Amino acid sequence: MTKKGSKLPQYKAAAFFHENSSHQDLMAALAYQFINLELLKKALVHPSIHPMQNNQRLEFLGDAVLQLVISQELLEQFKDTEGKLTFKRQKLVNEAALAGIARHIKLGNCLYASPSFVQDKGLEQDSVLADAMEALLAAIYLDGGLDAVRAVILRLWGDSIQAAKPSLDAKGQLQAVLQAAAPVDITYVDLAQDGPPHQRIFTVAVLHEGKALAQGTGKTKRAAQQEAAQKALETLQKPEDRL
Repeated sequence: MTKKGSKLPQYKAAAFFHENSSHQDLMAALAYQFINLELLKKALVHPSIHPMQNNQRLEFLGDAVLQLVISQELLEQFKDTEGKLTFKRQKLVNEAALAGIARHIKLGNCLYASPSFVQDKGLEQDSVLADAMEALLAAIYLDGGLDAVRAVILRLWGDSIQAAKPSLDAKGQLQAVLQAAAPVDITYVDLAQDGPPHQRIFTVAVLHEGKALAQGTGKTKRAAQQEAAQKALETLQKPEDRL
């Protein structure tokens, strides 16, 4: 169903590509009508279809777009310190929050993935839904501009923004602890990816000032980062390891 010359892979049987069904429902849920449907289609292609022709590049952009819009809205609505605003933003843009929004608009019903990935219930994973949600926001941004994607984000995240509290996950706690000791950002380094595409296990290390603090593993990079951060916190709580 792709146009001649499109860089998208050739799709054969996906409910989404019945252009008057699933994606029309999705656009209704977003309250946004795409001008360029190819952008929407690309945002819904999971990497299990093709290692390059998928939604991962859009995901990269969507993460930045979401961070920008949420940051501006928090800045305008709250008089909190930078630290508290950062923590609130973290709660609004993390994997669980993104997956929750994706489920609300039934995004998983519109994704196109390999039969084996679907059979293994891969489309139900928080990480997959969160990544697709970011890709979808990037597609809206490229299709309609910043004002268009901002309107969609505020519509979907509005109640959550109002209720946001500056609570910390493991990564946030670690960042706060380490920056109190030395104003240097912590970094997370990918060490390994094991397993088939639909059952990846990621290994990540967390570093501060070039020193490796801990490693974590998980079914997603985010989960691995959280585990690494939690292990680093536990290490730093030991008297001999405090900075």
